[in-house]
Amino acid sequence: MNLERLTQTLHELSRRPGHEGVRVRLYQILTERLEANSADIRLEQQVPEVRGRIDALVGRTVVEIKSDLRREIADAEAQLVRYLPEREQATGLSYVGLATDGADFIAYEYRDGALRELTRRRNKPSEARDTAVWLESVFAVRDRLPAEAISIIENLGRDSAAFARASGRLQQAWDVVGMQPEPQLKRQLWEQHLALVYGTDKTSDALWLRHTYLVCVAKAIAAAAMGLPITDAADLLSGRSFRSAGIMGAVESDFFDWILDAPAGPEIVRRITDHAGRFELASIDVDLLKILYESLIDPEDRHDLGEYYTPDWLADLVTRQALGDGIDARVLDPSCGSGTFLFHAIRRKRQGMEAAGVPSGEIAARCTRTVHGLDVHPVAVIFARVTVLLALGPALANRSGPLSVPVYMGNAMQWDVRPDEGDLVVHVPAASEGGPRAMLRFPLEVCALGDQLESILAEMQRGSELNEGPRAFANRLDRLGVATTARETLTETYRIFDALNREGRNHIWGYMVRNLARPIALSAAPKMDVILGNPPWLSYRYMSTDLKARFRDGCRAINVWVREGRNADNEAHLVTQTDLSGYFFARSTELYLNRGGQIAMVLPLAAMTRGQFRAFRTGRWTQTRVRFTDAWVLDNQDIVPLFRVPTCVIFAEKIGAADALNGLPDQVTAFFGRPPTKDASVAELGTRVTARRAHAPAEVSFEGRSPYRSRFKQGATLTPRMMCYVERTEVGRLGGNAAAPVVRSRPSMHKPWCDLDLLQQAVNAEVLRTAYLGSSIAPFRILETPEAVVPVVGTTVLDSQQAESRGLHQTADWLRQCEVLWDRHSARTMKFKARLDYQKGLSEQFPLPPLRLVYAASGVQVAAVLVRDQEAVIEHSLYWCTVASDDEGHYLAALLNSDNVRARIEHMQSRGEQGARHFDKLFFTLPIPRFDSGEVLHMRLAEAGQAAEMAAAQVPIEPETSFITARTAIRAALRDDGTSALVDVLVDELLGDAGLQDRAAPVGDPITFAQLSGQA
Repeated sequence: MNLERLTQTLHELSRRPGHEGVRVRLYQILTERLEANSADIRLEQQVPEVRGRIDALVGRTVVEIKSDLRREIADAEAQLVRYLPEREQATGLSYVGLATDGADFIAYEYRDGALRELTRRRNKPSEARDTAVWLESVFAVRDRLPAEAISIIENLGRDSAAFARASGRLQQAWDVVGMQPEPQLKRQLWEQHLALVYGTDKTSDALWLRHTYLVCVAKAIAAAAMGLPITDAADLLSGRSFRSAGIMGAVESDFFDWILDAPAGPEIVRRITDHAGRFELASIDVDLLKILYESLIDPEDRHDLGEYYTPDWLADLVTRQALGDGIDARVLDPSCGSGTFLFHAIRRKRQGMEAAGVPSGEIAARCTRTVHGLDVHPVAVIFARVTVLLALGPALANRSGPLSVPVYMGNAMQWDVRPDEGDLVVHVPAASEGGPRAMLRFPLEVCALGDQLESILAEMQRGSELNEGPRAFANRLDRLGVATTARETLTETYRIFDALNREGRNHIWGYMVRNLARPIALSAAPKMDVILGNPPWLSYRYMSTDLKARFRDGCRAINVWVREGRNADNEAHLVTQTDLSGYFFARSTELYLNRGGQIAMVLPLAAMTRGQFRAFRTGRWTQTRVRFTDAWVLDNQDIVPLFRVPTCVIFAEKIGAADALNGLPDQVTAFFGRPPTKDASVAELGTRVTARRAHAPAEVSFEGRSPYRSRFKQGATLTPRMMCYVERTEVGRLGGNAAAPVVRSRPSMHKPWCDLDLLQQAVNAEVLRTAYLGSSIAPFRILETPEAVVPVVGTTVLDSQQAESRGLHQTADWLRQCEVLWDRHSARTMKFKARLDYQKGLSEQFPLPPLRLVYAASGVQVAAVLVRDQEAVIEHSLYWCTVASDDEGHYLAALLNSDNVRARIEHMQSRGEQGARHFDKLFFTLPIPRFDSGEVLHMRLAEAGQAAEMAAAQVPIEPETSFITARTAIRAALRDDGTSALVDVLVDELLGDAGLQDRAAPVGDPITFAQLSGQA
């Protein structure tokens, strides 16, 4: 069945053609598209044991067909509840249930005595190929599937039926063994590891089990991609087959081997690997591996890590320029993800060695001795190791001896190392709550000698198995030639290690120490000649409290912390906007790079232009100096967005303390165009992407030049929505109480608040006020304004006790409910009252002034309006300022709604994939003068603003019209009647050339990619 025929068949199904119509078309898709054997499809299968007839039985899938699931979903599920357990009991096999009416498909399993939904899909004929792949993932009728991204994602990804089924079984397994010493220890160490990156609040059973599933999938893919047999679960998870093939460090036992302790664990692993084994993975390439990694790791995980993946063509070009022809240069990617930069570094080295006539048997070993990767994510590490093997290509098969894959799960920033103590410290979680904690200490001098550390770990294990005491272990250290200064520490560590072994809390310490110590070994001499990569772009505002403290202290220690701005408001803004990438660049240089070595990293463009990176751009850090040698700019305005924000690549050379600094280069290489695909190769770019030399983007200054800057304030943080915004309930025949009307919460859109029951009760009328949201305003016009519970009397924001003491009993009852829910579901960093009045955003609005100018904090275009409502409060998505007169309000409204003004600040806005979005107080970096009615130009702007307000009021806007549509209609009307053009002319007269920074024209001719990498 070709795609056209498939699309037509799915279109017919989407119309819900009835029981027989669905059955016939589903049969056609199964046999003609999914290549199911017709003998394996049984229609109207009798099931005497439950006196029923299965509509279709396809392998291990029971299909229940209905005419319309919207009406018959309960009946469909009731039928599956009868059929699934009967089939499983009769055959001893597990089954999936599928309910469909042709328009919707819902997959189920029967577990723990109940029917549980696994996954569902709406039939969209426009997505015919995806729908067929989804159906294949449910029916699993083919033994061999092509290793295509969409197929692997649908069959193995986090939205697949396989993942849903595995999750349930993994939870059951964890319920059985989760309190046993060894599995519990592995879970605790996993949490301890992630706390360095996510923060402890990010761990959960769901994340633990998802990582277990992903590691099983990744290891199965690793074995299949290398063509290695999978004999059993223990063999797969430990990597025994890799070691037998002479490849060390590709797969190893880790946190997630706990599954083998569960009675059903090996069978769960077998099911997962069976799904992975259906794909022809021997032909997998690195592009697919990266796509698969991205699809398996949850987007929230990636956000918490600040991960943004580098397109292959860009990684290739960066590697060419930084590595050059250095076939024996030592290379490190300290945040390697799935291994993109490692792949290109090894491939370039391999090709260089082949051209230089290096014997084929030596190439693989030389590559793996000189290219290294680190990452904190355990799943990323497995994929990166396979990527390294793929990059070796024919050199892997031709190697003359064993090799070790040099990719490690380690924190490149070494936040877990205490140099002042001289040891790597591995904290041992207590065996029970409140129990004693211990520490395994390994001297840094030993960690720096990777081979010696491996021997020490092996001797620890061996000595403990033989019941040897600390003195006997000290003799083992002597035979290994361990320095005297380290023996006392290691002997004490052995005593603790041996005790853990006897408690059944073993088999993980070698993995932990080996990986945690590797960054220390890599930072010892000889250091690296080249550092490549795309470091985490994790913003300070998204870090956990612990990570914020480590990051801040680390930045200050190496002198890349945000330098104080010229005012406190600016400094606070810069702190929240700073991110991990600049520190990662500087710290990697300090720890791992040789003097004279090259570093090249993909960073947000803010590294070149924003104040939070000002100290970074000096190149003069506490222990290190660099000379910036080049920079590439990939601005979202010039090239189809590769990342969520504009991007740059910065190249630098590590220099000595006496060498001259130079700052960032005055000219950069700018990229333009649209790659055919995100992960196209350099050869596939053709003429679609070009490069030219251009002037470097200027540093953005946020210095206030208008007196209005300090007068505008951000509105109140009225969240969660379901505790603040309300609608009045319908009253019965008795009528309502005007003094205390009954109100009901408006639903929240974000977790956990969207999952809570809405509040409904009477609230005192004096605390019910109109609230202005971002969606409440358009240019020169007010739109819908909801009602909110605003517990303010005078200028005091009330909590429940204060409301009670003032006789506001109904309000006190409302606030008590809110406070209980807030304490139960929030992060508990502040009380509910403090949240409402965060940074005094609510109390500073009182007493409410008669006239305010309000504008939206963000948007594609500006929206500002004069507010005359003296009972309304302003929410935090808006900024507000008291104005003395209508004329001053019209003057400001005209200016802030002007596209001319927006264009003058556009270069300062933070930009994402959808372009510039946030305004905040950027308007007031322009010299907008305080309104003066005696100035003719000011009055002309005020008159234009008043005319615009009148014109905006006449634009027809139907009820339920979205605020975006309303804003567009008003702007169009003002453009058509000439008001917008008039305002722009007046703005030019008022502001002159302030803020007009034309984008620098490219200088010179286009650059070929060969010239860019120095190969021309």
